Amino acid sequence: MNNNTRYISRWGWMLAMAGFCLQQPAQAQDSLKQETIDIISTYQPKLRNAAKLNLTASLPGQDTARPRLQYQVPALNLYFMYQPVPLRPLALGKDSLAALQNNFIKGGFGNYSTPLIQAGFGSNRNDKYNFGLYGNFTSSKGDIKNQDYSTLNVLASGTYYSPLFEINGSVGFDRNVIHYYGYDHNLYDFSKGDVKQAFNQGTVQVGLKNRTQNDWAFMIAPRAKFIMFTDAFDRKENTVIINAPVSKQLLEDIYLKAEGVLDLSTFKEDDQEQVNNNVVAIHPALEIVKPGFMLHAGVNPTWTNSKFYLLPDIVNESHLIRKKVILSSGWISYIDKNSFRNMANKNPFIGQYPPGILNTRVEEKYTGIKGTLGSHINYNTKFAAVTWYNMPLFVNDSTVGNTFLVRNEEKLRAFQLHAEIGYIEEEKFQLRLTGDWYNYNKQDTEVKPWHLVPFQANAFAQYTIGKKLHLDANLYALSGSYYLLPNKDFDKTKGAWDLNAGASYDIGRNFNVWVNANNLFNTHYERWKGYPTYGFNIVGGVMIKF
Repeated sequence: MNNNTRYISRWGWMLAMAGFCLQQPAQAQDSLKQETIDIISTYQPKLRNAAKLNLTASLPGQDTARPRLQYQVPALNLYFMYQPVPLRPLALGKDSLAALQNNFIKGGFGNYSTPLIQAGFGSNRNDKYNFGLYGNFTSSKGDIKNQDYSTLNVLASGTYYSPLFEINGSVGFDRNVIHYYGYDHNLYDFSKGDVKQAFNQGTVQVGLKNRTQNDWAFMIAPRAKFIMFTDAFDRKENTVIINAPVSKQLLEDIYLKAEGVLDLSTFKEDDQEQVNNNVVAIHPALEIVKPGFMLHAGVNPTWTNSKFYLLPDIVNESHLIRKKVILSSGWISYIDKNSFRNMANKNPFIGQYPPGILNTRVEEKYTGIKGTLGSHINYNTKFAAVTWYNMPLFVNDSTVGNTFLVRNEEKLRAFQLHAEIGYIEEEKFQLRLTGDWYNYNKQDTEVKPWHLVPFQANAFAQYTIGKKLHLDANLYALSGSYYLLPNKDFDKTKGAWDLNAGASYDIGRNFNVWVNANNLFNTHYERWKGYPTYGFNIVGGVMIKF
């Protein structure tokens, strides 16, 4: 009980002290209310003016003093176990090319009493000149009386190379002996001398060609050819042919070309008057050659037979597919000279050369496709409309029939289709097929195109086995042609197939054995009416090369 009393008394003393403290501030506040405060002005604070710095920018002065840099590279002493060999140029090795086999002698014999001798000799490699000699002789005697012929050819040619020009020349002689055996042997019996014909031709040719130093310079290549042609009946013809081509590259792909042609012939038979046959022409042209495009545009002013012709000369090639499909088209015209020599080369059984014969003007308009397939096959096709003016045609003599007379066809028209395809595999295998078909649809003077073959084709193949055995074959096909009968009627010769094959084998480097077989089908067809060909014939022999 006494404890509780003391607890309450302690809390009462503490409350009394608190009340005393609260009364003191109240008395102070009452005393401040008796004082007054007077405000003289409103207070306006101000900042002191700052001191400003005026700065002027300028570049630093240029330091022109060259620094001196000091380097200290320590020396490295390397010690090698080997000593390097000093460099010295190697000596040029000797020429490893083997000597050329420019010389050969070939000889053989076959049925129809056929000897064959050939020889060729040539110079070795030389930067200044080269030359060659060639000779050939062969003859045969057929089963029909006077069905004999012989051929002799001799040629010497050479070229000299100067710093500015390339000079070439050749001299040749050809002799071809035939017999007019195309008569009825039951009615006539001629000796060999009565029907013998011998054509002799001597040729001299010279040429000059400049060796330009660049592609933009002039290119000139004049050449002259002199020909003397005679036969066994005292007929002579002298011919001079001069060609003077000039070309100049104007731009990178534009060329200007021109060629002058002078072809002069004089024909003389016995004591008859001399006959002149001349052709003079100029061939200016402009060529544009670009990748995938070629254009040859020109005209050919030509004088012949006392007439003037302005002949077109336009050829174009455009690649539809680069090198694979090429569109080729053109419009060309030219003069085919009907000299005695050219007529005898077409038909060696010509009897009389007509003195007033005119030269043939040929006009051809064509188009076609050519190109390559892959890396081994190439092809060429052409469709053309051809017109011949003053075309010579051959008809049999109506008396004996063993010679041919010349008929002039004023205007002959035909459509031509040409096709060829070839396959080549390096030097191992080759194959080529060609064919020409002419549709002679109209002639103005003659009834038929006498002795013109409408269709002919050729297949050639060559195959090499082991680089020593060489095989080749030729297959010819030709259709029949119209010929004139003595009663003024006409008939047609039969078509023919002619297969030839050959083989040769190299024995070492210097010897070669060979064999050629002709007319394996043994068909006695007639290219010219009354003149059947030889049947199957074979010739074989040996060739020496050195």
